[in-house]
Amino acid sequence: MTNNIDKQTFGQKGAKYVGSGSATGEFCALQILEDATFSSLTWPELEGTFPTDVAIPAGTVLYGQITAFGLTSGKVLAYKQV
Repeated sequence: MTNNIDKQTFGQKGAKYVGSGSATGEFCALQILEDATFSSLTWPELEGTFPTDVAIPAGTVLYGQITAFGLTSGKVLAYKQV
């Protein structure tokens, strides 16, 4: 019997380490490895605007259909959706 659970839920599609700058793609989660401040974040399902003046603490995981982000500071592991 085949299990129909999407592999991206568990990071089996891979991940991208971002230690500075920006990244584009289709990501299902961002794991904050070092306190991070975002300069931008494209997350179509997010209601409102993501704060660019707040440091997100290490250990936080943001789940969603994120297609691009930029970092002012910090380190992130971006889990690929596809």
